Amino acid sequence: MISKLRNLPNKYLFYFGILFVVIFISLAYWQFDRYLEDQELSDRMYYSDIILEPNLSEVNNISEYAIVKIKENLIPVKSWLLRSRVNNGLSGFHIITVYKNDKDEHLLINRGWVPLAAELLNYEYNSNKLFTGKLYEYDQKPTIGQDDVIASNFIFRIDKNFLENEIGVKLPDYYLQLTNDCGIDIVCINPTEQYQAPHLGYTFQWLFFALCLTIVIARKNKLI
Repeated sequence: MISKLRNLPNKYLFYFGILFVVIFISLAYWQFDRYLEDQELSDRMYYSDIILEPNLSEVNNISEYAIVKIKENLIPVKSWLLRSRVNNGLSGFHIITVYKNDKDEHLLINRGWVPLAAELLNYEYNSNKLFTGKLYEYDQKPTIGQDDVIASNFIFRIDKNFLENEIGVKLPDYYLQLTNDCGIDIVCINPTEQYQAPHLGYTFQWLFFALCLTIVIARKNKLI
C-alpha cells in the first residue's frame, strides 16, 4: 500500500489535497454543529408559553429567554438610544431604559425600535404599567470595536458594566426586551425576524468542496 502511494503520478497533489479535504470536512462539521445549536436556541426562544410574574429581586433566579410580566410600579431612571438597529429594512434605534422600584432595585428594559429621527424626549417612559417581554443576557463587549461614550444618549451595545458605571446602580443578570404594549410610536421587536446565519447551507458548501477535491485527486492519480 505504501509503495503504491509513493508511485502515484501526482503524489504531492494527493498528500496536500487530502489535507484540504480533511479541513473542508472539519469546517462542514463545525457549521452543522452551529446549525444544531441555533435550532436548540430557537426552540428555547420561540416556543415557551409560560409567563412568569417575578419581582425584580427574583429576576436573577430565572433562565434566559423566559417570558416574564413585571407588575411592580417602576419609575424611569435613564434612557439611551441603541445604535444601528434595523426593522423591516429601515435603520433606527432601540430605546433602552433603566427603571427602579420602590425598593431601589433596578431593571434595564429594551422598549423597542424607533426610526433614525427619534429623540428621547419624544417618547414617553411607559411608567406605571405592566411590562411583558423576554429576558436576555447582556451583549459581550468585543476586544476591538467602537467604545460607548460616557454621558452620551447613544450606546453601541447593551453592555452591563458600562451602564452600571454610567448611573451608579446594580443591574440584574438579564435585561427585559418587551414583546407587546411597547408604547406610542415604538415598534416591539420580533425575535423571529432577527438574522439567522445560514449554517446548514455552509455545511453543504464545504461538503461539496471536499467531494470535488476528492474527485480531482482521485482522477489525477488514476484511482478512478
